[in-house]
Amino acid sequence: MIIICSIRRFSLVVFACAMAMSSAVLQAEVIPVDNNDPVLTITGAQVSYVRAPPPAWNPEAARSAEQWQVMDGPINFGYTHDAFWYRFILENTTQKPLERYLEVSYPMLDRLEFYQWHAGQEVARYQTGDHLPYHQRPLKHRTFVFPVSLGAGEKHTIGLRVQTSGAQNVPLKLWQPRAFIQANEVDLVGRSMFYGMLLAMAIFNLFLYAYMRETSFLVFFAVQLCLLIAVASLHGTMFAYLVPAAPQVHELLVLTSVPLTGLFFCLFCINFLRLKQKFRAGYHPLRISVGIFLLAGLGGFILPYGLSTRLSIGLLLLACPVILWVGAVLAWRGDRSGRWFISAWLVLLLAATGLILDLVGVFSSELIQNFGVEVGAIMTSLVFSFALGERFHRERKALTEEQQARIRVMREHEAVEHKFLESVRFHHLTGLPNRPLLEQCLTQQIQAVEGSEDCIALVLLHLQGFDDINKTLGHHNADQFLQRLATRLNQQVRELPYRVIVAEGNGETFAAAHVEGITFGCVFRVPGLEIAQSLVQPLARAVQLPIRIHGLDLSIRVVGGCAVCPDHSKDAQTLLRQAFIAFDHYDTETGLIAFFRATADGYTERRLTLMTALQEAIENDCLTLYFQPQVRIVSGEVTGFEALVRWTNPDHGVVDPEEFIPMAERAGLMQDLTDRVLDRALDFAYRLESVGHYLTISVNISVVNLLDPEFPASVAKKLEKHRLEPHKLVLEVTETAAMKDPERALQALRSLHDAGIRLSIDDFGTGYSSLTYIRRLPLDEIKIDRSFVADINRNTDDGIIVRATINMCHALGYQVVAEGVESAAALKELSMLHCDYAQGYHVSRPMPETAALEWLQQKTAKNPA
Repeated sequence: MIIICSIRRFSLVVFACAMAMSSAVLQAEVIPVDNNDPVLTITGAQVSYVRAPPPAWNPEAARSAEQWQVMDGPINFGYTHDAFWYRFILENTTQKPLERYLEVSYPMLDRLEFYQWHAGQEVARYQTGDHLPYHQRPLKHRTFVFPVSLGAGEKHTIGLRVQTSGAQNVPLKLWQPRAFIQANEVDLVGRSMFYGMLLAMAIFNLFLYAYMRETSFLVFFAVQLCLLIAVASLHGTMFAYLVPAAPQVHELLVLTSVPLTGLFFCLFCINFLRLKQKFRAGYHPLRISVGIFLLAGLGGFILPYGLSTRLSIGLLLLACPVILWVGAVLAWRGDRSGRWFISAWLVLLLAATGLILDLVGVFSSELIQNFGVEVGAIMTSLVFSFALGERFHRERKALTEEQQARIRVMREHEAVEHKFLESVRFHHLTGLPNRPLLEQCLTQQIQAVEGSEDCIALVLLHLQGFDDINKTLGHHNADQFLQRLATRLNQQVRELPYRVIVAEGNGETFAAAHVEGITFGCVFRVPGLEIAQSLVQPLARAVQLPIRIHGLDLSIRVVGGCAVCPDHSKDAQTLLRQAFIAFDHYDTETGLIAFFRATADGYTERRLTLMTALQEAIENDCLTLYFQPQVRIVSGEVTGFEALVRWTNPDHGVVDPEEFIPMAERAGLMQDLTDRVLDRALDFAYRLESVGHYLTISVNISVVNLLDPEFPASVAKKLEKHRLEPHKLVLEVTETAAMKDPERALQALRSLHDAGIRLSIDDFGTGYSSLTYIRRLPLDEIKIDRSFVADINRNTDDGIIVRATINMCHALGYQVVAEGVESAAALKELSMLHCDYAQGYHVSRPMPETAALEWLQQKTAKNPA
């Protein structure tokens, strides 16, 4: 402690010597206090100061120190982090005790300590500042006010220690209490009027934005709101009345409201003056200013107070000339908005510039400090409000004229739109309701019968052979025929019991609808399915009666499908889909209209999903080949393998070939699939030959392949690629495939046969082929379907059919392969019938490539012959 005290004394001595050497010590004037003046403004000549005293200075050292200097101007040192001590002497020149209020009228000082001494004794001490809670202030006021008691004829020394990160601005006034209260009331009324006017204009602009959706009003509302917050914060009103217990919030409001005011004013300038369209040279600097102001606002959260305020003021000083330049250029060009803008901006610019110069200490003006920005803000808001109102009037007038022109155009298009809407609801040619109206009616009827025993029957009628009428009589006559047929259909349905009215329009009632193309629909609400069946068949027959066109009696075949709610579905779109599926199968029914059967529905979500997955599986080579051996029945010798494609889908598991092969044919994937299978099967055959097994390899092909003229050449190239003799490949085609297009299939098979490739008819006996046609095919073998072979030893009829088939094929020079051999008894029976080859589970199940090779090695080892 002794060492510390010694250091403090030494520092005080050094500091005193330095001050004595640097400047002469001057004595400030004594301030006489009497009852004549209600308020005394304490000038710089009446105040002494010490800048940046040693940290060890305490109030006692400050009171007794002699190195004070007298102020030579206003008590304003601008932005500095240094601490200052101020001292002045008050002398009561009356013979009565006096009570006074000392006001430091600049409210933005971080820390302020007040000391009052008399006769060497401290009589009062207060500590306050805008970094301390409001309740610590001796007198509750937006500025810093201290009570001062002066005895009769006494001299009192007042000391102030001020440290702030903002402007070191310490304007001092000594008030009589009554005069201070009166002045405070006037000040409060004036500021309330200012805040109220600015807030009212801001809210008014917000209402205008809500009504007009004009961005300028919204941005100007933000300008006025931020300006209001900034002014209220800078003058201490915000701290005194809204956040008295949160000085940190008050500081944050000060640091963010000023740059946000600049930000929104730049945005207002851009929107109000339409800079992007009118003056792009001014648009870009202001957009950059917006970004910089935004960064400055965000900097208020992290930067020190002094740096943040300097940054904001510096940006304002840079942005003001740019804004002034932009407004001046547009005003010089004769733009009305530019003239209003430059007038309003000059008012605010003068007020803001005065306040900034006052804060940085260039000059000091109490009037500008207290009321400059308020008056400037009110005047600017009024001018801009007039400007916005005038522009609103001009734009509203232009908008009214534009709307009137638009109304004229809309009226001109109204008839066209009405026709268009009618075309959406009604078919343009037949005049019948379109499919959406049919679906809407169907949905309503489904809801209506819910909980009852009635059924809703949807009937679709499709015209067959309409293309013949088009091609024979031309489109115009065909359209007339279609119109008359639609009229007849609508009349016929309306006359039937249980029919449902689909729609009404154009003064007519419609019981039939146009679904698509040459497909029509109608709806019946019937007590049971049997009644529906009794209604729809006569309807189809009545519709297809002849229609006379230009002296010709024309008739057309009508077929259809019917789906019933709730038996088939309770959804309108699903019923429509099921009815479409149903008329695909009309020829399997007893009448012209087929009813939907779930077993005939191959159009499922699973099918669509698998079709997409199948394409990916083919492209990514994810299909697997299994190989099932074929043996000569007499010797048991393995003569070849049949390649069987298998697919395991990650989501649906193993997919049966009978399901995905038709998918590949419908989706146009069959050629790619056959190419992949052929390549891998021939590669397997080559591997067999490389280990000494010269066997045939059988591959199934589709009707799609037979109808492809390039297929024979493609197969020949693959054989050459894999270095295999053509007779080692057996291509299997079903009877049905060969009969799809007999002549083209025959041509393709002959080309393959001429190339040396063996040909086989697969699943013989299950199709509808003609024996005359089969005899013309260049075949090498016939494969008897497994349905005849599986029970050959138990079913006499199967045995007779197989015997007849074998005898016939041998007579024609074909070899015979029996599929589906699943027992030794069946194999024995086939041997007795002189069948050539056998294939089935009794010989071996289909195996992957590696397993097939191992099986063949074992089989060869047991039976070398």
